[in-house]
Amino acid sequence: MIMNSIFYQKKIEQALEYAEYNIGSDLSLQTISKIAGFSPYHFHRIFHSVTGKSLHQYILERRLNNCASKLLYEDCDITRIALDFGFSSSSSFARSFKKHFGCTPTQYKKTKDRKYPVPFSEIVLQQISFDPELEKHFNEIVLADLRTICIGVTGLSEVWENPEINRAYEQIFTWLKENKKFTSDTKICGITMDTPEVQNLSSCRYYACATAESYIHDEHLAYRVFQTSGNYICCKINRCIKDFAACFFKHMDYLYGFYMVSHKFSPDNRPFVEFYERMPDGDIYIHFCVPVKNSKK
Repeated sequence: MIMNSIFYQKKIEQALEYAEYNIGSDLSLQTISKIAGFSPYHFHRIFHSVTGKSLHQYILERRLNNCASKLLYEDCDITRIALDFGFSSSSSFARSFKKHFGCTPTQYKKTKDRKYPVPFSEIVLQQISFDPELEKHFNEIVLADLRTICIGVTGLSEVWENPEINRAYEQIFTWLKENKKFTSDTKICGITMDTPEVQNLSSCRYYACATAESYIHDEHLAYRVFQTSGNYICCKINRCIKDFAACFFKHMDYLYGFYMVSHKFSPDNRPFVEFYERMPDGDIYIHFCVPVKNSKK
């Protein structure tokens, strides 16, 4: 029974990966069930048992959250967003959006209580000025899509303590050691699929990962390729310092509140990535990588 449960989870992961890559395309039950290798009838039941949601509900929420992220950070046309994410019209998008978020897309764009400022926001936000010490902590990199073995967990914490995430990494480390897959090229990383300003931390999806050069079949771990290809701004923080959480949010405030604007970047709608680096003295540094694109402003 345990093996069946793991098998189903891996099949659902294949379906979720396909959905992320094709979020604006046909994601009907017939289409997705073929990807997972089940009949539509059985897939519907298995999907609900694994995710707690129907396929329709899950896809609708993913599309709406993607749209909300764009409304949050980009000065873009609402109708264009609706069509890009698979809605048949701007009116059907607006009805679904209001039901999910409690306001229209236009209202969300103008009045959403953002933590971080954007050039077109009408909300009065804290003013952050140039800080030479913080400025040198950031660098720009380009990532390719990340091929990984991974374990998915739902729920993040502002204090960076999540027993499920810790267990996921322990399981991955054990697998790497037992299968002698830990090479000099292996990177340990975490991937956050959702924007915390759109979704509650408790519902944000996180994947504990180790990079893999090619497909790996295993009964207990999922193999997944994440759409991370593009530009990122990164900062490196010592995970072992006492005030780690406060330090992290200070850096993020500066990144969104000053660095992006001054360097003509805006947030992009791709996964957030963190890479883990263990130092010779035992300290662990986390390289936080935020997806960005060139700003039109």
